[in-house]
Amino acid sequence: MINLEIPDPFVTFVAKKYANYKGMQYDFFAREWHTNCSCCKEELFAPTKKTMTKIRLYHTRNECLGGY
Repeated sequence: MINLEIPDPFVTFVAKKYANYKGMQYDFFAREWHTNCSCCKEELFAPTKKTMTKIRLYHTRNECLGGY
């Protein structure tokens, strides 16, 4: 059987480009930023990049590392 579905070139390009990226990523459809904590690998979500930075710093300093 031949698959007649043509893959979207943009989706394929984005998937290959960010396959190994480990920093903050923006989900266009959900309209939010997401990343994983470097220490405990917990997923973090935020509506803006500035808020994501604050959440990440608060999480690593107070929650997962228990302070410096």
